[in-house]
Amino acid sequence: MPRVVLGAAAVLFAAFGLLFAVAPHQTARLVDIPLQTNTATIDFIATYGGFEIGFAIFLFTCLARPERVRLGLLASGWAVTGFAVTRAIGLLVLGGARPVMYGALVFEVACATLAFVAARVSRS
Repeated sequence: MPRVVLGAAAVLFAAFGLLFAVAPHQTARLVDIPLQTNTATIDFIATYGGFEIGFAIFLFTCLARPERVRLGLLASGWAVTGFAVTRAIGLLVLGGARPVMYGALVFEVACATLAFVAARVSRS
């Protein structure tokens, strides 16, 4: 189970990263981010695409080494927890948002939970 969860996390980070890098304007529009200049577009691609692709490569390298599977799961779990916690705080402090924000939060909580459960199983 731990290797499957880590593999899924690596694939998801890679897929989201590629999507953000290849279709920045379309993905930014989903969350009401206007990319009005080349500078904004490049920064969006680097931040949302580049980081996720780089992190996916790290997770794939962890997957390739059995002794690093737990490390990859913990890294993935904490990264997604960071997204979830700050998104939840934003929703609470700023109020409502488009449904995509609530869907993302549910997805992030589920992914983080799976990563931490799999990390715990991999330790035993």
